[in-house]
Amino acid sequence: MNEKRRTLLKAVGGSTALAALAGCISTGGDGSDGGDGSDGGTTGSARLWTDLSDAEDEALTGYIDQYESETGNTINKEAPGGELDQQLETAIPAGDGPDSWIWAHDWVGRFAVREDPPFLYDASDDVDVSLDSYTQAAREAAQFNDGLYGLPFASETAALYYNADMVDEPPETLEEMVAVMEEHHDPENGQYGLSFPGVDPYPASGFIQAYGGDLFDEGTLEVGVDSDECKQGMDALETLYKYMPADPGYESQIVAFSDGLAPFAINGPWELGNLSGEVENLGVTTLPTVDGNHPRSYSGIQLFYFSSMLADADQSTVDAATGLAEWYTTNEEIIQTNATEQGFIPVLTDVVDNGDLSSEVQAFARQVDHGVPMPSHPGMNSVWTPVTEALERVFNDEQDSDAALDQAASEIREAL
Repeated sequence: MNEKRRTLLKAVGGSTALAALAGCISTGGDGSDGGDGSDGGTTGSARLWTDLSDAEDEALTGYIDQYESETGNTINKEAPGGELDQQLETAIPAGDGPDSWIWAHDWVGRFAVREDPPFLYDASDDVDVSLDSYTQAAREAAQFNDGLYGLPFASETAALYYNADMVDEPPETLEEMVAVMEEHHDPENGQYGLSFPGVDPYPASGFIQAYGGDLFDEGTLEVGVDSDECKQGMDALETLYKYMPADPGYESQIVAFSDGLAPFAINGPWELGNLSGEVENLGVTTLPTVDGNHPRSYSGIQLFYFSSMLADADQSTVDAATGLAEWYTTNEEIIQTNATEQGFIPVLTDVVDNGDLSSEVQAFARQVDHGVPMPSHPGMNSVWTPVTEALERVFNDEQDSDAALDQAASEIREAL
C-alpha cells in the first residue's frame, strides 16, 4: 500500500456495495454543456496523479484517450513516484500539485481540514451529476462537512484468492484454510501456505477486528488497538504469519502466489487483472471465518479527488478535471468493464443493479458487506504507522503481540 495500503488495499463503503439506489445520470456523451468538460467549445487541460497496478494503469490510459477524443480536453496523467500522500504534501504547498488524483476515500477528512495551505477543492458548484447516481456509501465517502471533494468509481477490500489447481474447495473457516496451508508449506523448498502482506494494517484489519474490536472508532474517536477484542484477533493473524514468506513486503508476498508457490493469497481487487494472467485456475472467496466470526476488513471507496490547485485554475482546467471524473464515474460501460477485467466493485447504481457481475467481483462485494469502511476522520492518519510497526515487530518475533498493540495504542493516543 501504499501499493499497497490502497493498493492494499490503502479501499470502500460500509453498507452493502450491492444496495439499490437511484439511477445513473449520463454526462458528456453528446457534446453538450453537461459535464463533458467542453464548456461550449472551450477546451482545457488538467494534471492527474495516479499510483496504480500495471493492469489498472493500462486501462485508465485507454479511457483517458477516449475522454480526450470526445471532449477535446487534455489530461496529463502522471505517476509521481514514492508514496503519493508524501508527494502531495510537498507539491501542493509549492503550488506544483496535480488538479486531481486517484486514491481511496480515507484521505478526504485528513485533507479537507487542511487550511494553510488547503489541499482539497469543493466542487459542489462545478459538478453536474446527481450524487444519487452512486450508492449511499460511495456518495458519503466523497463528502466531508457538506463539501464535495471527489467522485467515486469503485469500492474495494481484501479477500481470499486461491489457486484451484492446489485447493479442492475454497475454505470457509480458518481451520479449513490452515489444513490446506499445512499441506503446501515447505519454505526450505520455496513453497508456502500463504501470500499475504500481513504487516500492512489494511489487509490485516479483517482478522484484527474479527471479534468486534475497532482499531479506531470514528464516531467516538476512541482508540481500540489495545482492546481485548483486537488482541484476540491478533491470535488469528499470528496463525497466518506462520505460513508466509519471510519477507512480509508487498512484492515478495504477491510473487509467491503469482508464481504458483502458494495456494492462497490475501489481497485486493486491484490485483485481479494481474493475477488472472498468471494463475490459470484463479478463484476468489470471502475471508475465512474465525470462531464463527467474519473478518471485518477495512474497505475503501476509490475517488477522483479534486485538488486545491483548482481554486486558482482557469475554468477550462476545472471543467477538464471535473469533467473527466463525471464522465468516467457515470459511464456504465467503463464501470462494467472495470468490474469484469479489474475486479472493481461498482458503486454506480445502474451497474450495481444489473445483475451482471462476475463471481470474483461478487466475492469481493460479499467481503465488503462483512467489513467496515476505513475511517476518514483526520485522526486515522495517526493510526497507520504505529500499527504497521507493531505488526512488523510481531511478525519478526521481536515483541509479544499484546505488548506490541499496547505500545501502538499509546503512540496513537499521544499523537491524537
